[in-house]
Amino acid sequence: MTQQTSSGGNSALAASARGYIRLSGPDSGKFLQGQVTCDMDSLSPSNSIDGAHCTPKGRMVFLFTAHCDEDGSIILEAHPSIIDSALANLKKYGVFFKTEITDISDSYSNNQTHLSDLERLRAGKAEVVAETLEMFIPQMLNLDALGYINFKKGCYTGQEIIARAHYRGAVKRRMHHLALTTESLPSPGDEIKDNQGKSIGNIASAVRAEDTKVEILAVLNDKYSDSNEMQIGDQALTAVTHLPLPYEIPTSP
Repeated sequence: MTQQTSSGGNSALAASARGYIRLSGPDSGKFLQGQVTCDMDSLSPSNSIDGAHCTPKGRMVFLFTAHCDEDGSIILEAHPSIIDSALANLKKYGVFFKTEITDISDSYSNNQTHLSDLERLRAGKAEVVAETLEMFIPQMLNLDALGYINFKKGCYTGQEIIARAHYRGAVKRRMHHLALTTESLPSPGDEIKDNQGKSIGNIASAVRAEDTKVEILAVLNDKYSDSNEMQIGDQALTAVTHLPLPYEIPTSP
């Protein structure tokens, strides 16, 4: 579903809104270690880490940056639209551990400098938002290139699917950075089709960079990763340009 937006470019440069979940209690780190893609043992007051929480089928519920709070609790910073789903998913598994999981988005003040939506997109970092809940496995958003996945840690929810995709080269859709001209801003989750109407991927993130210029992160089937002929809904996309990502997309082994 595309969005009509104003042409003001400043909104793209404003810091992204963030939501926050606190995990407190003696089992918080142990609990997360068995749930998320990153190695929680590497978290320290001086070292924040990025990761993902997935379903048993490897589909992402939310992405986060984990921080150590002053009182020793763990703060997960995520997109605000996904906080309720993230909270419910964590609590479903957290009942077996001595950890308290709470939404502190309204009260938590973080002094970290946040990327704007456009800066985040150009860094090749998509968000998982409410519209893309359980749509992608981590490698589709290139999280293996971004250090969100530790393939040497023990088991965690979704690990079997994610590891199989990594070691067997089963990732057939990857995220790419494109610029295009359109009056309407595409929405995360929008289906991308070729000019014959065949589905070739989905929008992961979209930001208006200039009046009619939009930049997107699009998860595309490998066969169409270089295509310039695309449409969203009934709207054909014009002046589609493929832009480089600031990292190399991993290739299948």
